[in-house]
Amino acid sequence: MGPHISDPRTGEILDADIQMYHNVMNLNKHWYFVQVSPLDPRAQQLPLADDIAGRLLEYVVTHEVGHSLGFQHNMKASSMYPQEKMRDREWIKKMGHVPTLMDYSRFNYVAQPEDKIDPADLVPRIGPYDKWATMWGYKPIPGAKTPDDEKKTLDEWARAQDTTPWLRFSTAGSHGADPGELTEAVGDADAVASTALGMKNLERVMGYLLKATTKQGEPFEELEEMYAQVLGQWSREMGHVAAIVGGVHSQQKHGGQQGVIFTTIPKARQAAAVGFLNANAFRTPKFLINPEIARRIEPDGLLARLQTAQMSVLNSALSNARLVRMLEQEALDGAKAYKPVDFLEDLRKGIFSELSAPKVSIDAFRRNTQRGYLEAVNDRLNGTQANAQIRPLYRAELRALAADVAKAQAADRTTKAHLDDMRDQIAKMLDPKFEQRPSSTVTFTGRRGVADDEQGCWPDYAIHGAEPR
Repeated sequence: MGPHISDPRTGEILDADIQMYHNVMNLNKHWYFVQVSPLDPRAQQLPLADDIAGRLLEYVVTHEVGHSLGFQHNMKASSMYPQEKMRDREWIKKMGHVPTLMDYSRFNYVAQPEDKIDPADLVPRIGPYDKWATMWGYKPIPGAKTPDDEKKTLDEWARAQDTTPWLRFSTAGSHGADPGELTEAVGDADAVASTALGMKNLERVMGYLLKATTKQGEPFEELEEMYAQVLGQWSREMGHVAAIVGGVHSQQKHGGQQGVIFTTIPKARQAAAVGFLNANAFRTPKFLINPEIARRIEPDGLLARLQTAQMSVLNSALSNARLVRMLEQEALDGAKAYKPVDFLEDLRKGIFSELSAPKVSIDAFRRNTQRGYLEAVNDRLNGTQANAQIRPLYRAELRALAADVAKAQAADRTTKAHLDDMRDQIAKMLDPKFEQRPSSTVTFTGRRGVADDEQGCWPDYAIHGAEPR
C-alpha cells in the first residue's frame, strides 16, 4: 500500500509511506509463473531465481511510490495501446506493454515465445502516461498565483488525450460498463484476441506445471497452489471477454470537447465475444484437465474446480447490470444494438449445443456447466437477483430450452437422467410458487483500489475446489 497525507489547501504531500507485506513476494511468483513463464525459461522451475524475485519486488515498490506521489490507479491505460503491439518487440522495448505503472496490468501474457520479447520487458515500468501525468501534476506554470490561474493551461495539457489515447485516464462512472477499464488485463483493446493468445500460454504452463512444482521428498502443496492460480488466470482472462457484452467505449470529456462520453460497442463485436465464450469458456477447456495433476492434489474435486471457474465467467456475463444496460442500448440504438434476447439465445444455444444432435450424449463436465447455467438463471428468475425488467427474457429462454430438452433423444442412461432432471428443474423454476423474496442484503460494489486505496493493490484471484453442487 502507498498511503499519503496531503494538505487539502495546496496539495502538498506532508507524509507518505509504503507498507509491504511479505506475502506479496508469493503473489508475484504466482502471477509471473502463470502469466509469462513460457516467455522466460528462467521461470519454468520454481522457486523463482533471486534476480527475478527482486525485479518483481521493484515493480511493486515503484507502483506504490506512484501512490505516494498522489497518483490514483488508471485501469483504462492497458486498453489504449493497439492490441497487436503486445507482440511487437521494438514497441515493447520503447513503450512497454502498458502506458503506466498505475494500471493493474501485470505481466505480458499476450506475447508468444516466438516473439522473443526480452524478459526484462515483460514487467510493467514507468510509461508515457506516468511521465505526462507527472508533468501535469507538478510542472510549474509561470505567472499562475492561484489554482484558478492554472486551470486554462492544465486544460490545454489535458487535451493531449484527444490525439494520444494512451494519455487517457479512467472515465468517471464507466466501471463495469467499459471493458477497457478492467483490472488484470493486458491487450484489452481486443480482449478476444488477447485471451486467445493468453490461453496458448496457459496451455504451455500446464505442460510443465507438474515438473516445475515437484521437489524430491516434498508434498504436492505447491502443485495444488499453482494449479489453483492457473484456473484463476483462465477465469480472469475469460472474464475480460465477457465484459465486452453490453459494453461501451468511453472517454472522459468536458464542455468544449466534441462527441459523447459513452459509445456502445458494435453489435458484431459483442456477438463475437459470446461466440468465443461458447467455444472456449463454456465448452470444457480440456487442456486444464490432467489426471496426473488432479490425482496428486485430491481424491476428487476437479469437476467442482472447473465448474467454479466457469460459473465465475457465466455470472459475470449474466449480471443484471449488463442485461439492463443492453435493454437501454436496444431502446436507444434500435437495430444497431445487440439485443438481450439475441444474447441470451446465443448463450443458451452454445451451452446446450449437444441437444441438436440426433443422439444426445453429454459428459460430466458439460453436465456440470449446464446445471450451473440453470442455477444461475433460477437465481435471477426466482432468487436474490430477480429483476422485473429481465425476468420475461429468462422465462422465454427456459421455455425454449424445455422444448429442446423434450425433443432430445439420449444416447446413454446418464444423459437421459440429466435431461429428465433438467426438465423437472425447469418446470419448478417456471412455477410461481418457487419464487423467493429478494434479499435485503446490501452489497458494496465500489471499485477496488481507486476510491479506497488502503484496501491494497495486490489482490489474489486463485480458484480452489468447492463442494460439487
